[in-house]
Amino acid sequence: MWTQKNLARLCACAVIAVGAGILPQRSTTSTSQNSLSSPSKDPGLGRVFENSISGDRSRFTILESAEDTLGEYLRVEELIRAGSPGFEKGKSGSPPLHVHNHQQECFEVRSGSFSYQIEGVEGHLGPGDKAACIPAGKRHNFWNADNVTDLTVVYTLRPALTSERFFQTLCGLAQDAGTLDNVNPLQLFVTFTHYDLQLAIMPKPVWLMISKVWVPVLQLYWHPYYTKYTG
Repeated sequence: MWTQKNLARLCACAVIAVGAGILPQRSTTSTSQNSLSSPSKDPGLGRVFENSISGDRSRFTILESAEDTLGEYLRVEELIRAGSPGFEKGKSGSPPLHVHNHQQECFEVRSGSFSYQIEGVEGHLGPGDKAACIPAGKRHNFWNADNVTDLTVVYTLRPALTSERFFQTLCGLAQDAGTLDNVNPLQLFVTFTHYDLQLAIMPKPVWLMISKVWVPVLQLYWHPYYTKYTG
């Protein structure tokens, strides 16, 4: 779902937009609430949702929702396919380096081999190992450490906030566009900031400037989520 190409586009759009002080014309292929085509499988329906079109075929299963736990936490199982695209070369299914500003995230491995990085320090988990927990505000990413075997990992996010809707939105956007790489990068900025996530591939002051100054303008053009995906 993640590649360096997409995040490079994301950063480039931010620099151009902020530097020029102008809003790019909305593309006819941008992901607006009225132009989204219906995916073959609506990821917002039920407790299992996936991007069934692109090569990674990401699949998420909600084990315990925010509603189930009264907002205390959210538990999500993700299937990361062996050899699926990742942001970092050679790290299957890796997201970009990112920060959950107000959530703790814990990982438990059900099957396969899981590697993670917290503030530059790498760790590894297998089935039966004690969960690894990442405090709020810490830069981290993770990946399938085995290019042959699929990985099934469970995330627990405390508090739950609206993270379930974030997963649904990403899957829906990726499925409609064929891959997340095809989604307008400005749409991704709006979605990430709405869910209190920081992309740590850029300095925090730059990210804060974009999220506080530019994203409110972008929200006139792109929505942080769509009821088509989230119900």
